[in-house]
Amino acid sequence: MSAMLRTIGRLMTAFALLIGVSAGTVAIAGPAQAARAGAYQVTVTRTGGFIGVNETYTVFHDTAHVSTPALMTAVEGREFRHLCASYPPAGNGADRFVYTVSVTYRNGVTKTIVTEDGADAPELLWRVIGTTLQITRDLAATTAG
Repeated sequence: MSAMLRTIGRLMTAFALLIGVSAGTVAIAGPAQAARAGAYQVTVTRTGGFIGVNETYTVFHDTAHVSTPALMTAVEGREFRHLCASYPPAGNGADRFVYTVSVTYRNGVTKTIVTEDGADAPELLWRVIGTTLQITRDLAATTAG
């Protein structure tokens, strides 16, 4: 009988250790997953140019447009999150547009990147700018017409 109690005791100890290790794994994974919060909104402000425009284009994560999921996926990706804060042009120029891209994530973090026409900025940044402008223009045309 005593051997049986020892076996049961060992099984219970092993089970308790297994539960403790599993709980620790969940506790460790939780903050890491929370740090990868999805994008809530993308805002592009375009200023400058020949007539000195000041335009703001905003796309929310739930904006009803065929390109919204691709835009949100792009700004949630590692490549975008590791872009520099600024991409200035190599030389001086007049009448260029300056673009400020701000992405707000659901965890409250905001990433802001500034570039302008003529800059050697990554293709991904230009794609995010172009897609944001296109979505808001498409929606404006739909509501106007």
